[in-house]
Amino acid sequence: MFSLNHFLWLLICACLIVLLLYVFKIKKVSFNHALTILVITCFISEFVKASVNMIAIDEANITKGFILDPKDLPFHLCSIQMFFFIALKFFVKNEKTKDTLLGFMIPTLLIGGIMAIFIPTVGTSFKNVQVYQYFLYHMMIIFFAIYCLENKIVDYKWTHLKQNLIIMVFLAFFALWINSMLSGVIESPNFFYITRPPMENLPILNLNNGWYAYFLTLVTLVILLFTSFNAIVMLIYKKRR
Repeated sequence: MFSLNHFLWLLICACLIVLLLYVFKIKKVSFNHALTILVITCFISEFVKASVNMIAIDEANITKGFILDPKDLPFHLCSIQMFFFIALKFFVKNEKTKDTLLGFMIPTLLIGGIMAIFIPTVGTSFKNVQVYQYFLYHMMIIFFAIYCLENKIVDYKWTHLKQNLIIMVFLAFFALWINSMLSGVIESPNFFYITRPPMENLPILNLNNGWYAYFLTLVTLVILLFTSFNAIVMLIYKKRR
């Protein structure tokens, strides 16, 4: 974290985001085409992740087959967005449902993506294929969130904050269930980072005062980030008008 490699990855991500925003603006890429690109990005990301994280099922020292490492299932806040992208592209037709879903996706893509590249849980080595997948995927979801904000895909109101917090509660319960189901399969499953912090020795998100204090801090941080995002975006849009 914050090594030379990490700073290089942050610089690469920043440059690519700026480049993509410029190209999309010049080419006047529609939201539907942008969504298609993100769906393709998700499939490529999951294919790469599966390719490098298959583990053998051994019985009596004999390999009986391979499975994807459960730690790499798409159940973190950023990776679970893959299902939302697919839903928006192929299944969700109701405009109100689209507005609700995008209203939740945009802040979580932006905030979650930024936090992910600043807290790289897979490392920063340029020799590791998954590091490329990790940074480039999160770069793309940050870009998509900024693209949506720039084009005012969602006209944020305070009702979006209420909807977002409700959706987050449901997803947190989902993550808790997944973590519990996988507790006998992998050591300390940690989707949504409910079980423990994403990394050790973080300044705020740590277990120094116990798990309950950590969880309360996590919940408080989520509420503050959602509220701040809503307030700032609403203010910017008001000034534009």
